[in-house]
Amino acid sequence: MAAQSLREQRREQRRALSREQILDAAEQVFAREGFHDAALREIAELAEFSVGAVYGFFASKDEIYRDLFRRRGAEFLPGMREVLSSDLPPRRQLLDLADWQVDFFRRHPHFGRLVLRGGSIAPPLAEPSGDAEILENFRESQRIQAELFRRGQRAGELRVGPPLVLARMFSGLVGAYQAAELAESDERMSAADFHTLLESAFVVSSA
Repeated sequence: MAAQSLREQRREQRRALSREQILDAAEQVFAREGFHDAALREIAELAEFSVGAVYGFFASKDEIYRDLFRRRGAEFLPGMREVLSSDLPPRRQLLDLADWQVDFFRRHPHFGRLVLRGGSIAPPLAEPSGDAEILENFRESQRIQAELFRRGQRAGELRVGPPLVLARMFSGLVGAYQAAELAESDERMSAADFHTLLESAFVVSSA
């Protein structure tokens, strides 16, 4: 009985590793080609699987695409919450949150390019048709940022304005900074200058 359980555990571990391998390959292909132009055959070849084997893990290309966002969302949202759970003042948390998001997409550059294809301040799943869980994850990320602005406004540290609008403006600036990094553009901004930009946009002057 114990031997059978151990075999089942190993089988599940191999299956989980294979799924991750396919998702890693799909992340690259979707980032490069977009959803509609990405071919399942190309994903399978990059993952070193047959197309038939891929279908043993995922029912369709749509399912692979959605699982990419679920996988990264399971890391992204808790990471945001952890940054904002510190005892630092809101104006400092704003910069720390920007740094954390930039670092997240540095660690997952293919996913970063995939998100930028849909726009960083709009729900990322314009194609294929929307998935409720992924759309809710996007909305939750904006709500988390909006709550930071509310706390910052109450403390007199962050600019006055509709918190959700400010949250989307914040995402837009982080997305623009990220896009320049991923493109390896000559017009990239230093981290210090990016902090200065964020402070000028959102932080209330103490003068």
